[in-house]
Amino acid sequence: MKTRIAILLALAAAGCKIKGNPSLLITKVISGTLTAATTSAPALCTFDPGSTEIDFLPYNPVENTGNVGAVVSNTILPTTAVNPTLRTDAATFLPHQAVVDYEVIGGGASIGEKIVPAAGAEVPSGTSAPVLMHLLPAGTLPAGLAAGTIIRTTFHVEGKLVDGSTVHTSEREFLFEICTSTGCGSPCL
Repeated sequence: MKTRIAILLALAAAGCKIKGNPSLLITKVISGTLTAATTSAPALCTFDPGSTEIDFLPYNPVENTGNVGAVVSNTILPTTAVNPTLRTDAATFLPHQAVVDYEVIGGGASIGEKIVPAAGAEVPSGTSAPVLMHLLPAGTLPAGLAAGTIIRTTFHVEGKLVDGSTVHTSEREFLFEICTSTGCGSPCL
């Protein structure tokens, strides 16, 4: 009897981690839009999941941190019908970090994998929402990269479902082009 319980517990523990969940898709990468400051509110960057996808962003290592929004689409079936007593959706995605790999196109510098914080709204089943992250935090890139150098980032977002399962999104690539003139990067980058 103890053996059966141990096997059931081991299977339950193994089932709590889902890798590469095809139901959590990064559908596009978006840039923030700067809203003007008013007398009662400072200027803010907003990330609208309905924004047009961008292919790459100019990036000034002195001025920016590579802030982008990854729009995550949660296609996991809602659990409210399965548990009508509690009426809760255990399939809501709660992002907490992104795992990022870096490549300098054309060779040269070697950059290791980094884990960066991710923030944003929770993503209930059947919806999409932007998850914000700094893909290029200070100290990530080697010094002295020339203007025009392309940095390819490959990342996925990790988090939990409300039921406690550890999950992550599909993988996505995004490009940054190094620029060195003042103000060349987006103010929301």
